Amino acid sequence: MRPLVARLGVLALIAAVACQAAQAPGPSAGPGTSAVAVSASASPAPSPTVSYPVREGTCAMRVAESFTLANDLTCAGDGMVIVSDNVTVDLGGHTLTGPGMGPQTWPLPQLDTVGVRVGGHTGVTIRNGKTTAFSTGIYFIDMVSSSIESVTTLRNRFGFYIHASQKITVKDSDVEFNIYGLHLQSSDDCVLVNNLLARQTYNSPGGYGLYLYASSRNRITDNTIDSNINWGIWFSDAKENVIFHNNVVGNNPPVSDNTEGSNVWYDKQTKEGNWWADYKGKDADNDSIGDTPYPILGPGGMVDPYPFVAKDGWKTKRRSTIDHYEPAAARPPRGVTIVALVGGAVQSMRPGDTRASAMLAADSKNVRQIALGTDERTVYSSVDRVVVAQDVVTGETKTKQGVTVDGVVAANRDGHSVMVVGKTGAEQIDLTTGQAEYFDYHGSAESLAPSYKHNHVFVATENGIDLLYLNLGGRTPYTIPLDGEPAAMVMAGSGTRIYAAIAGRRLVDVVDTEQYAVVDRIATDVFPTSLAISPREDTLYVGSANGAEAVTIRDRSVVSSAAFLGSVVDLAVSPNGDQLYVALAGLSHAIAVLDAPHLRVAHVIELDNDPSRILVASY
Repeated sequence: MRPLVARLGVLALIAAVACQAAQAPGPSAGPGTSAVAVSASASPAPSPTVSYPVREGTCAMRVAESFTLANDLTCAGDGMVIVSDNVTVDLGGHTLTGPGMGPQTWPLPQLDTVGVRVGGHTGVTIRNGKTTAFSTGIYFIDMVSSSIESVTTLRNRFGFYIHASQKITVKDSDVEFNIYGLHLQSSDDCVLVNNLLARQTYNSPGGYGLYLYASSRNRITDNTIDSNINWGIWFSDAKENVIFHNNVVGNNPPVSDNTEGSNVWYDKQTKEGNWWADYKGKDADNDSIGDTPYPILGPGGMVDPYPFVAKDGWKTKRRSTIDHYEPAAARPPRGVTIVALVGGAVQSMRPGDTRASAMLAADSKNVRQIALGTDERTVYSSVDRVVVAQDVVTGETKTKQGVTVDGVVAANRDGHSVMVVGKTGAEQIDLTTGQAEYFDYHGSAESLAPSYKHNHVFVATENGIDLLYLNLGGRTPYTIPLDGEPAAMVMAGSGTRIYAAIAGRRLVDVVDTEQYAVVDRIATDVFPTSLAISPREDTLYVGSANGAEAVTIRDRSVVSSAAFLGSVVDLAVSPNGDQLYVALAGLSHAIAVLDAPHLRVAHVIELDNDPSRILVASY
């Protein structure tokens, strides 16, 4: 069953899609259907060759019976709309041409014009033809046991959009030169086989060959994913999918998977994976399989353990795989250092210390902001329009870089850049080269969350969450509306969810970073002022004026709570997930160390002044 957050997000998106679809010919989305698992070793059954009556087609025609199209169509709206179960449309080698891809509507699908639109049906097949220059080439919503076969779709905003559907087969098709190629949205148990997903173009966001969002148990084999201008394969909140015998070449970058341990990038029976054109490993034993794993990009830290060393290597492989793969050993508990901004100074301490004694940036007493680097051990301090980078473990000052902007500091995901965002603009500094880039941005930044994918940063302001695109010259093309002014914001470790505490309300908004929308809401017993998320992304820690709560994300139950004399000003979680650190100000100047998730106070670290921010460095 799909997680509650994802299911609620799907319902919200389907509702929005239904509003769009109601303006164009075609059926509205029906109720969802339950998913049925498909074996990873199953193969799609060949479609029987059946001839259907040939008939002339007209634009926006409503199709209730199987037929073979006798002519090309050039349409100002939809090409055709299928309105019955068990219908096969054989396009007869003809082309459906639309009026153009239409304006950007992301995160909603673009449904102004659709080549073939069908929703709420079973047993539909579309085959043997072409769709081009529509908002979406073929759109399935709420479909079951249906297929797209031998269809070419070109120069649409979306090539094929499979939405809230189950057991869909897409095979022997060409998806090229679209903004988005083959897109599965909340769709499960599908088979994608022997397709060319190539040369999708970029319109930020866009340029993906294959995109799976909140989709599970899909089988992806024998596809060529070639020269897409953005990600070749992008998975977001996609789980239990099996991907092998695919050629992945010329994409920028090749692949990203955000869910650790969930998707399988090889065939478990044959121990055969995919061919990655940028694979650098060797095949010393000549079994056609590389001797070292291919790393799958993204926070999931996945690998293809059995990558092929040649394109289509599975077609010429003559011997069994010699298994060199050794799964990584369980990671030992990581060392932890708490870093706190205390009275304008940066102090570090171990969880068992009695008092904070070590001082970072000892020559700086007026620190306004601190942030943690992507290596989780470099701390960036903003002091009088200078950003200081220091190693928490050694205390070494790595760099000092002057900036023109005074504001909130964050490390970018590239591992070597830091950004400062304030009312006078935004500035990004490459700490390896010293090169700085200024962006004309004037939002009132409260906190920052750099994106895992696009070169943009989520900026919490009083008006919502701005998408500040750095690679578009600092444009802010969209603001995610919230239920009120955010009092705190935290991004989950996988980068797919942002949690925003709403000021003056017992509410936390859950924002999806792919859909750019609030997809869920968590009601709380308190007025939240600070947030933290567990490494497993299953527990949300909520700080309020005088306490903290641990709330399960799946069922919203309060696992435990703790009360304090001081006011809770910030929270942080150990990377091991076993401790919560609570910054206290007012009646107490301290960092409370609590067992997580039970929130029993294990230790208290005394401070000389009120803390305003805490980070957790690890190594």
